[in-house]
Amino acid sequence: MNICLMIIDTLRYDYIGAHGNTWMKTPNMDRLAAESYVFDNSFLGSFPTIPHRTDVLTGEYGSPFHIWTPLRHDRVAFPPVLAEGGYGTQLIHDTPHLVNGGHNFDWPFHAWTPVRGAEVDRPWIDDSHEWLANWKKDPLFDFAPEDCLKKNRTAVTYARANRRRVKDEDWNCARLFLTASEFLKDNRSRENFFLWVDCFDPHEPWDAPPEMMKLYVDDEGYDGTIDPRSWVVMNDERMTDAARERVCAQYAAKVSWVDRWVGRLLDTLDETGLAAKTAVILTADHGTHVNDYGRFGKRSPVMEPVGHTPMMLRMPGEGSGRVSAFVQPQDVFATVCDIAGVDVPPGRDSRSMLRLARGDASERREFALCGPAASHRWEKPGAKLCTVFDAEWAAEIALEPEDCVLRRRGSEEVVTSGNDEVVARLHGAAIDELARRGTDERLMAWIRGGGAGEFPKDAVFWDGYPGPNSFTQYFNRLYMGE
Repeated sequence: MNICLMIIDTLRYDYIGAHGNTWMKTPNMDRLAAESYVFDNSFLGSFPTIPHRTDVLTGEYGSPFHIWTPLRHDRVAFPPVLAEGGYGTQLIHDTPHLVNGGHNFDWPFHAWTPVRGAEVDRPWIDDSHEWLANWKKDPLFDFAPEDCLKKNRTAVTYARANRRRVKDEDWNCARLFLTASEFLKDNRSRENFFLWVDCFDPHEPWDAPPEMMKLYVDDEGYDGTIDPRSWVVMNDERMTDAARERVCAQYAAKVSWVDRWVGRLLDTLDETGLAAKTAVILTADHGTHVNDYGRFGKRSPVMEPVGHTPMMLRMPGEGSGRVSAFVQPQDVFATVCDIAGVDVPPGRDSRSMLRLARGDASERREFALCGPAASHRWEKPGAKLCTVFDAEWAAEIALEPEDCVLRRRGSEEVVTSGNDEVVARLHGAAIDELARRGTDERLMAWIRGGGAGEFPKDAVFWDGYPGPNSFTQYFNRLYMGE
């Protein structure tokens, strides 16, 4: 059985038609969902991009979460496990973080192919700051400083990386899935490949072709262009309701743009006959805020629009349906091993989603725990340790129950007051789970004491702390000396 894993960056669960959204246009993901086991309680684990993919590759949670550091060569990753079972493993990605700046996510694979052009990619230097063909100033964003784009380095390099973009097939998302489709055509006779397609869209910048924008802007005179100043000021207090609606449309358009090219890959599976012998998993690393909770973009603490992720598993020859069990990124490890018929190495904290879908209750968990690796900052007043999601509640966990924030799933309203028993239960479950993951005993003692006494600054705050000497996220120092 071949296996194809698609990780779609920044894709919200509730922006897919098959998940109950009546206005989003995602016909291809809807098609996949209709043929798949759909896990309605899929939540991120470690947050965001690189920590999430470390969860996926290693089948572990970290202690308590994975941090943003390169993937160490001594980590057990599942592609080599599949390779030992006779699989050929291929990574095709346009997510720059996986390899840029020494992040090291290429080594577990037999082969890897990058596609250029996403945000924070940096393929070219020139003296121009020309706008792309689908960009045009919009009065909605005239409050933005005149030079805001020149000062925004990621916007500048994004324009340079896409300076020759003309037709739809030139966009990085299109080139990603066209490359993946080429791989499928070249391997149509195989029954033992593992293909990881890592798509950076619909991550910012929320830039989509005019035809996609017109789907979500109700204005006959609108030409489908985008004002890139919107990316820089989208959380500015001067944003009008109309400006906010336009930014919302930009995210929706980019989701539909991704859906179009997911459809190309699904079509290729059908056309080559591979659909009958290829398991397909589609998921996301996290969602994002789209004018909810008064914000745009991803932030901590993790709230439901960011934490709730799609997870679909299509198995040839099997059924389909909705699965209510909680799953997290770590579960991809055991799932692909299960599909491939290879043993999961000892020490993995991973559960097979395939077995869950088939009704194996022993694989179930009662809640999901989500958050960034920020335990070294938990001493700050009001710090949130993590977020717990169960079937009914979303709780941002603080040191003391009275400082937690409780909401009902799907609601922005804070309902902490009057739900003391719920808060106490979720707070206790979160603390126990942090301990189970191997969080440093000195840190756990401080947490269980409600933060009393001196913060244990010499504690180990995550696996591998403090990380490689001199390592920083490469985009923090982009374009220095240019």
